[in-house]
Amino acid sequence: MGGILEKGEDYKTEFKEKVDKSLAKEIVAFANSSGGQIYIGITDENKIEGVDITNELKSQIEDIARKCDPKIPISLQVIQKEKILIVEVKESKDRPHRCSSGFYIRSGASSQKLTRDEIWGFMEEEELFRFDRQICKKFKLKEHFDKEKLFSFMDRTRVEYRVNPLFFGLKSCHFCHN
Repeated sequence: MGGILEKGEDYKTEFKEKVDKSLAKEIVAFANSSGGQIYIGITDENKIEGVDITNELKSQIEDIARKCDPKIPISLQVIQKEKILIVEVKESKDRPHRCSSGFYIRSGASSQKLTRDEIWGFMEEEELFRFDRQICKKFKLKEHFDKEKLFSFMDRTRVEYRVNPLFFGLKSCHFCHN
């Protein structure tokens, strides 16, 4: 334990004297960043106070992680001699995560709440936007859609389809012979 105490809190290490409402933001911040460990039973002054490690305490911590959106898998380790509980949080592949108080990332030795614009920037940086779910707000069907290109593409790819001619403003469709 001496090495971790000397090093203190950093990008991947957080100390908490006890479990409180701020634990959720620390779990979220680590999951949204590179992962890390939360040592419960150590003060911010790097002093071991220890905690009473019970099944109820472990369940409480697991419940906090489950209530994050989306839920965050964690693992718990016990250092019995010092009465320290370590919450291990891995970097998430399912980010961004949030807790009831918002979205957080790890910045140095602290967890920082993201603003709306920072959340958008985070998602762009992490390439978390799915192409098929993006909406082009400037798209105008009558101006930008070329039905002949669509039909040509469908023919070349040999995709079977039926077209409602009224959808394209056609009197009949040469593909479904209506």
